Amino acid sequence: MKKLLLYLIFLFIGCSGSYKNEIPAKELNYPEELNVIKRNEWGWIPLLEKKNEKEIRKITIHHGGVLFTKDKDPKEELRNLQHWSREQKDWIDIPYHFMIDLDGNIYEARPINYPGDTNTEYDPSGHALVEVMGNYEIQILSDVQLQSLIGIITFLSKEFKVPISEIKTHRDYSSTTVCPGKNIYNYFQDSTITRKVKNRLEELN
Repeated sequence: MKKLLLYLIFLFIGCSGSYKNEIPAKELNYPEELNVIKRNEWGWIPLLEKKNEKEIRKITIHHGGVLFTKDKDPKEELRNLQHWSREQKDWIDIPYHFMIDLDGNIYEARPINYPGDTNTEYDPSGHALVEVMGNYEIQILSDVQLQSLIGIITFLSKEFKVPISEIKTHRDYSSTTVCPGKNIYNYFQDSTITRKVKNRLEELN
């Protein structure tokens, strides 16, 4: 109840345009071609609490695991996920650092300087977590989503000096999940994503 009250207070203050004692979120400078939608553009509520900061050493790909369709609003999905994460899971925020919608738009989620969360058995500290909205056991990853996924992975790999060998998926760390779904995982099995990221990094150097 106390946490819900704090959330409502922050929501009210947010509508007035300012926050007192705001917990700092690390800001990143994205290349223009990524077209990242910043937290303040989708209605993110600043952090009420924080975790110990960790250096990014890995990049890990997830899917939502729930069917996401064109008639749904991605920004509303983000707001709902943030509320659920804080109220139902007692996490500090959305578990992922970035989320990609059906049109390939990339959204900032949890600030990158705070470790994400997982319902499974491994510690994701040091992982940059990227989620694709939807269930890719049944949905098909579109080309525009694939390009956005390659783009944000390339950016994160360059920004945090993450080697290609540390670009993996959720299921590579957990025996209890099929995340990110077979229709994303196959791009890791055949090295499509890591090969394209490696090529882009070589072009940038």
